Amino acid sequence: MKKVQKKSTAALESSSAKPNAIVLAAFELFTRYGYRKTSIDDIALAAQVAKRTVYLHFENKAAVFLAILEYLGEQVRQRCAAAEREGGTPVDRLTSLLDAYFGMAFELFSTSEHMPELKETFSELARSRIGDLNAEYEARLAKFLRSLEKAGEIGMPPKGLNMEQVVHILVRAAEASKHDPRLQGDRSAFQHRLRELAILAIAAMKK
Repeated sequence: MKKVQKKSTAALESSSAKPNAIVLAAFELFTRYGYRKTSIDDIALAAQVAKRTVYLHFENKAAVFLAILEYLGEQVRQRCAAAEREGGTPVDRLTSLLDAYFGMAFELFSTSEHMPELKETFSELARSRIGDLNAEYEARLAKFLRSLEKAGEIGMPPKGLNMEQVVHILVRAAEASKHDPRLQGDRSAFQHRLRELAILAIAAMKK
C-alpha cells in the first residue's frame, strides 16, 4: 500500500485561498486608509489569510493594486454587457452604458477621502493600463452608437464630427461630472447628470 503524502499547511492554504478575496480586502483598505498606510500585513488580516499566502499570489503591494484595476476593468465589462442587453429608448440604454463605467467609479471612490492619493497611485503604477481601459470603453460606446444608427434609431453625428469625436466629448463630460463638487456623495444626482448627457448626445444625432 502506497503511503499517502499529506500536503503541508502552507500548500493547503495557498490552494484554497482565493486571490479575489485578497484583492477585495485590499481595495476596501486602500479606499478607507489610503495606499501608503495599508501594509501587506493589513491586507492579509482583512482577507483572513496568512501573509505568505498574499505573497504566493502577488509579488508586492503594487501588484495587489494593479490586480484591483484588472478586477474593476472586468466589472466594467460585465456592467456594460448588461447595459447593452437592456431594453428601452436610446437615451435609456446610453445612460446605462455611461453609468456602467462612471457610475461604478462614483460609487467606489466618491466618498473616499484618500481619492487624491489613489489617483496619484493609479497614475504612477498603471497609467498605460488605465489608458487601455479608457480606449476600450470609448470603442464600446462608439460601437453601440453605430448600432443605433444602423438600426435607424438615431441619425449620423453632427456635421464636422465623427462618432469617435462624439464619444470622446461625451466621455470627457461624464468624467468632469464625476468630480463636480455639487454631486459628490449624491448617487441619484450623478445618475441624473449622466442621463442629461445621454439626452444631449442622442439629440445631437436625432434623425
